[in-house]
Amino acid sequence: MKMISKTKILPIVAAMVWLSGCGQKSQSPESANYSAERGEKLAQAKCSRCHNTAMPPVTSETEKAPPLYTVTVHLKDWMKVSDPSQKREKFIAFVQDYVIHPSRKKSYCDPASLKTYGVMPSQKGKVTQQELGDIAAFMYDTYDQMAMLQAVKEQQRLAKLPPYRQVLETHDCLLCHGGGKLAPSFAQIGKRYGMQGIKRIEEAILKGSKGRWPKYHTPMRAYKDLSEKQLEDLARWIAQGANE
Repeated sequence: MKMISKTKILPIVAAMVWLSGCGQKSQSPESANYSAERGEKLAQAKCSRCHNTAMPPVTSETEKAPPLYTVTVHLKDWMKVSDPSQKREKFIAFVQDYVIHPSRKKSYCDPASLKTYGVMPSQKGKVTQQELGDIAAFMYDTYDQMAMLQAVKEQQRLAKLPPYRQVLETHDCLLCHGGGKLAPSFAQIGKRYGMQGIKRIEEAILKGSKGRWPKYHTPMRAYKDLSEKQLEDLARWIAQGANE
């Protein structure tokens, strides 16, 4: 399971091919015992080294396995049940069994995918049945047509915004800097440093900061996930006075 480096968004049209038959949300008492919230954390810890977990999904030429999104919509589409309310329970049970006892015979994968990725190795001893139930619940409840379309729409909206605004809308910056109670406001920071201090602002964002403002005692965590363009634009916006 490997983190993706070179990525590309899966074409929406291709994604829609996998989506017919998705969206059943009914839960049996058995499947309701599993938590999608716990499953999200477990998927990151135990699945993301091989399966990309993003929504919309991303892929790469060096990936070891298809995105969890693709796995989920394949199963939802091809796994048939007489009673739709039982589909979630059947989905969870399949994941619990297959991950521990994988085989080509059990697989719902198309021949081309099996040829590309092969049968996944057994994860026996690496994950419990409870954890698999939670992961499967997360997969079933997260990856569906409406969620995919909403994620794509949100991604397109963010892409049209200035880089600094993208950061403000996807990170917790305003939680501390918005009201000036937990941390200095962006306007205060801009007034202190100005354009001549833009590199210091960038450094504080990238590496975190503590003790620069005696009135405020909450340390600022590092934001290392920003792109170079986002970092530069955010620092410049702050240095110029943070005016909308």
